Amino acid sequence: MKKIWVSVILVIIVIGALTGLAYSVQKESINNSLRMGLESTASVMATQINASDLATIKPGDENTPQYRSVVTQLNTMRSMDDHIVNAYIMKVNKDQSITFLVDDLYLEDPQGSAKIGDIYTPPDKMVILAALSAPESTSEPYTDQYGSFISAYAPIDDSAADSAGNTYAVLGIDVSAQDYTDYMRGKGNLVLITGIVSIIMALGIIAYFGSRLLKTGTDCVTERKK
Repeated sequence: MKKIWVSVILVIIVIGALTGLAYSVQKESINNSLRMGLESTASVMATQINASDLATIKPGDENTPQYRSVVTQLNTMRSMDDHIVNAYIMKVNKDQSITFLVDDLYLEDPQGSAKIGDIYTPPDKMVILAALSAPESTSEPYTDQYGSFISAYAPIDDSAADSAGNTYAVLGIDVSAQDYTDYMRGKGNLVLITGIVSIIMALGIIAYFGSRLLKTGTDCVTERKK
């Protein structure tokens, strides 16, 4: 009987450890895959923005046809992915301060959206600066004055003809932190459920063969007494 309990404990420890390891690896893999997808989306969207359409935008131009045209373009691209809640364009200044150029929520929420020239002090500033060279994304959700998100960024080239020019601005897209958490939890739970089922099955097998061994031992003792 003692050996059976030792086996039960060992099974729980081993399967539990393997499940924890698998969960950790799976979570990292899912996170990396999600980030790559967001970066790819941001990159494609950035190539569709012509820097010349942004060059003359200045504070107070929110109601001009030019500004609204860029907002509409961002809105259209964002609507192709239900998980993206916001798309916007930022300017990184020479002193590395960041200001908004376009916020695609302006038409929906003029008061709550970022205005042209608004200074942005993001918790993920280094990620945005890195996006001046190549698509980047935040490694985990963050919170700013607009909410909690996981975001991806991509450079907008100043050359309309090709990608050989310099970066004029950075395009950003946001996915809500809640959507991100729900997605990660949903994928990760599959690993945990598999581990729990494995433990239950293993314990069932141990219990079955343990009872058989006990019965066999009891029968042997009975035969000897006879």
